[in-house]
Amino acid sequence: PEPRGSFSNLVPRPIDFTALPADQLGVRVAAVGINFRDVLNVLGMYPGDPGAPGSDVAGVVVSSSSDSSLQPGTAVFGLTVGALGTAVSCSANTVVAMPPCLSFEAASSMPTVFITAQMALGAVTAVSGSERVLVHAAAGGVGLAALQVLQHLGAVAVCSAGSPSKRSLLRSLSVSAVVGSRDSMFVGPLAAAGGVDVVLNSLTSPGMVAGSLSVLRRGGRFVEIGKRDIWAPAAVAGERPDVSYSLLAVDFLPDIVVQSALQHVA
Repeated sequence: PEPRGSFSNLVPRPIDFTALPADQLGVRVAAVGINFRDVLNVLGMYPGDPGAPGSDVAGVVVSSSSDSSLQPGTAVFGLTVGALGTAVSCSANTVVAMPPCLSFEAASSMPTVFITAQMALGAVTAVSGSERVLVHAAAGGVGLAALQVLQHLGAVAVCSAGSPSKRSLLRSLSVSAVVGSRDSMFVGPLAAAGGVDVVLNSLTSPGMVAGSLSVLRRGGRFVEIGKRDIWAPAAVAGERPDVSYSLLAVDFLPDIVVQSALQHVA
């Protein structure tokens, strides 16, 4: 976008693959997964400089070094910067070979949401079977990915969603505990049901974080994946000093961590 602030300010720019560094790939873009981060990026509302829009990508390698495991013609998916176009250059460490069972469209929808869900429920909180996990905005991309991860782990998903149709979708996916996410009225039912062990949060409306903290069992874990109006660790500690609080953003993960997570997703 030139300048940021409006979708009408998106302009095409040429890309040259003739002098790529050895650790870079040239990829012909087949599909792009659009995230909330891209919307904030184009509108100029994302904190810091996120680079050009378009991060979740699937496509075909057209240029690589001779010793790369990803040679021209290889279908790949992963994370990059500036994929909102017909071609992109990216680090060889942030894309992996695409499973043949996936379409380009499906593959492009997976990197951010599944890495986030996998990291939040695995490396960050180490969710185990039978634990109860509150997934806010569970009908969204990360939420639906989190449901699949929780099912794999054998944990119990407790979900929130904003509209009746979204809550109906979650019930159709065999989620028995579904509450609203438009206000903090979810606190009473969840507290009465014994609370939860982990919260995966992306909500910023007044009262939502405090309400979510209140339903955590003693020694619980809270993972924040939101991009705006997030609580500082000191504020969380002032409310619930027994809670482990973590901030998670896929776009700040080291390339080697991204690659390992993508290989697991693949």
